Amino acid sequence: MLEVKNIAKHFGGVRALKGVSITFNDGEIHGVVGENGAGKSTLMKIISGVYPPDGGSILLDGQTVHFPTPIDSYNAGIRIVYQELSLIRSLSIAKNMFIHRFRGASAFKFVDEKSVNIDAERMLKDWGIHIDPTTFVSQLSMGERQLVEIARELSTGGKIIILDEPTSSLTFKEIDHLFQVVRLLRDRGYIVIFISHRLNEVSELVVRITVLRDGEVMASTETKNLNAEQICRLIAGKDTSELFPKTEAKIGEVALEVNSLSGEGFRDISFKVHWGEILGVAGLVGAGRSELVRSLYGMNEVFQGEVHLDGEKVRIARPEQAIDKKVGLLTEDRTGEGTFPELNVAKNLVVLKMKEIIQGIFLSEAKIKQKAGGLVKKLGIVTYNPGVQLVSELSGGNQQKAVLGRLIGAKPKLLLLDEPTRGVDVNSKT
Repeated sequence: MLEVKNIAKHFGGVRALKGVSITFNDGEIHGVVGENGAGKSTLMKIISGVYPPDGGSILLDGQTVHFPTPIDSYNAGIRIVYQELSLIRSLSIAKNMFIHRFRGASAFKFVDEKSVNIDAERMLKDWGIHIDPTTFVSQLSMGERQLVEIARELSTGGKIIILDEPTSSLTFKEIDHLFQVVRLLRDRGYIVIFISHRLNEVSELVVRITVLRDGEVMASTETKNLNAEQICRLIAGKDTSELFPKTEAKIGEVALEVNSLSGEGFRDISFKVHWGEILGVAGLVGAGRSELVRSLYGMNEVFQGEVHLDGEKVRIARPEQAIDKKVGLLTEDRTGEGTFPELNVAKNLVVLKMKEIIQGIFLSEAKIKQKAGGLVKKLGIVTYNPGVQLVSELSGGNQQKAVLGRLIGAKPKLLLLDEPTRGVDVNSKT
């Protein structure tokens, strides 16, 4: 059993957690839900030893424990699988799973790869994951990577598994497979903490649910006691009918016309989008959705076909050409391509407006603060100080808002949005 009692945490003047108390039972899937900035990520980082709490205590099997560093939490059997996966793409599944064994390697002592592959295959099969362990991670789908990451954490003896938005990039088939593994974990006595913004998944999978809002527990009960509408109201303080009101838009002339476009992952695609119109592109992961928008933005090569923007035939071969034509892309991979993790929130928001924030040969901190402040307020980005806090320290949903805010701040005419609501709560989606 894992208990957190009266956990408090603040960043500057922002109180991220206000006396949070939750009990996580053995052999139970416990859902934790809430808006972006509600305190979910902060609480999990305290449990995993990334942040020290400012108040309260953590109990493991009835004993008070302290986790000054992540290694202390790790040694206590706590494992966390973050929304942004940490597998090494250039290594095989087996090497990723047992990379901790490589510490004993040297110029005169080699790792027994055959043994590693056999052990990885056995463990994968034990958890119902039927993938060749010699396969490179770069060749796996997002769903397969998610399962491999979980298997890796289990291979090191963890008994408490925290899954942070595990289904955000998965197909329905991959979600079903993931749920089978999660239920198997439950049946074998593991504590599973499941963080998600998808209320239908929470209702289907978890036994108990805790709802956080503004750093406080709004409810902690068996899932069967709440329906999706009640959970939504606890999260956002509104009914779903209020969150997604029907709106009218004036549709103009053709803005973007694509004729017989082919590229890597897609072929012979044709469509038209008018000014004031939202065009949805749907399909399973790997169907070519991302490849299509990346080609329109100049990130991927176009093999054949034509693109007309506002009636003019264009050939966008590089992202800078897209930016010049007021085309913006919200990439699916926000960590690898969307954010500058070593920069603060404010600088991430204004990076496309460099000409407007330079004063002489230096960046004007006053101009950065002014322009970023408006976007932080407009999008409801939860940060204790945008000029100080690194964007990598934000929750996944708030990072997504920051990337979108940067695009909005650049005032594009055409927006290409690839999985724009990934990791974003039900209220912010509106």
